[in-house]
Amino acid sequence: MLPIHLAAFGALYFGTYGLLEYAYSHAGAAAARRQLDQAVRELPFIMPITGDHQRPHLLIHLLAAYQPIGLRLYGHDGALLGPGGPADADETLRVRHLLLDATRSNEVWIQTREGKQWVRGMVRLSGQEACRPCHQAGVTLGAATMKIDLTEELVGIRALLHRRVGLLLGAWILLVGAVALLVQFTVRRSLSGLEADLAAAAAGKGPATSGPELTLDPAAAELHGKLRGFLTRQHEREAEVASRLARVDQLASLGQLAAGLAHEIKNPLAGIQGALEVLKDDAPDASTSGVYDEMLGELKRVHGILQRLLESGRPAPLRLSKTSVARLVQETVELMQPALRRRKVDLCCVVGGDLPQARLDASKIRQVLVNLVQNAAEAMGEDGGRITLRASALTQKSGILIAVEDDGPGIESATLARLFEPFFTTKFSGTGLGLAISKGLIEQHGGTIEVDSQLGRGSTFFVFLPAEDDASPEVPALDVA
Repeated sequence: MLPIHLAAFGALYFGTYGLLEYAYSHAGAAAARRQLDQAVRELPFIMPITGDHQRPHLLIHLLAAYQPIGLRLYGHDGALLGPGGPADADETLRVRHLLLDATRSNEVWIQTREGKQWVRGMVRLSGQEACRPCHQAGVTLGAATMKIDLTEELVGIRALLHRRVGLLLGAWILLVGAVALLVQFTVRRSLSGLEADLAAAAAGKGPATSGPELTLDPAAAELHGKLRGFLTRQHEREAEVASRLARVDQLASLGQLAAGLAHEIKNPLAGIQGALEVLKDDAPDASTSGVYDEMLGELKRVHGILQRLLESGRPAPLRLSKTSVARLVQETVELMQPALRRRKVDLCCVVGGDLPQARLDASKIRQVLVNLVQNAAEAMGEDGGRITLRASALTQKSGILIAVEDDGPGIESATLARLFEPFFTTKFSGTGLGLAISKGLIEQHGGTIEVDSQLGRGSTFFVFLPAEDDASPEVPALDVA
């Protein structure tokens, strides 16, 4: 910024110098013009008149009184009157033009020659009442000129201006240098504090109290606050992602371990089941046979749990085909209605008439729907309730939405966060694999599953599935209860 200030100072200096010189010259010219006018007004009184009406104009006193302004008098013919050195040719020529041209006005001008500067002036002398009886009023009698040397005064003004501007320029340079150093120190100090503070925010720590205090303008402070908030949120997201990845690795390891255990346990269970069936056939009475039946039933239950473990650890490949989701939902409702009626649960379905087809594994989606309906019925308890299975097309047939809605007790918020985790269950006899497997099956189809629940008002599970591009509606809108 220093060159900019120097250029500004140079422009200020030359502008000020020119302005002062112009002002002083014109002020001197105006003062000289007033003195010249004063001399012209005093002229009739200094020229005495003799008693015999002779007119010996005694100009010595007048010229001596106004010698500081270089007063000269000219007659009506342009000849120089009174004592004094010879007049220069330029002045004489100007006087004659003034006397010959009645329309030409008086003038004052500034003349510069050979390093010197003068204020020059010229006025016409006309007869006045005070000039009677020697001269007629209104008649041009001659001219008066003046010449004032302003060279020394202007030299003094230039020297004074040089000194003052030099001092001012030096003070300004010192001030600008000091401000530049202060700004540089403050900026470096603030940048160091910003780096420390943002590094602390990126590391998930609080404000850097050990660093230098931040000195920021309001706009920079607002930007810094937003940037720090962004880094803090980014760190929190990274920590959350790292926690989820660790959880996923843990669950993956646990799933592999569970699948291996399930595979190893199935073989001994098959042997136990065969032995129990032999013992049942040799049972001496019906009560002993009934005990064997209960044992075999529990073995089948354990076998089913192990089978689900294997499915969760190593999902079977999907067998995709073009499927009518409307018919699939209706078949699921018809399959489960008889058993749910005995539990005082009313199951109904509502299918949209514009429902498109989808490429999916019908058996896997039916498994998901059965599991969701079964969970809703179990959550209602002995009092029963109502479950509604809805299916509709999303906007512009971009997908299919299947919702399982119940009017049960609802799910607590703490439970909602872990609802789809493997082995998490709120039921005494549950395995905690049903919803985890259902979520995996839906994600295999390229869809998602979500849940919305309110305590005392029931829960709704939403299943989003992609639609077949060239599918067309097959089943009209219906409401089956």
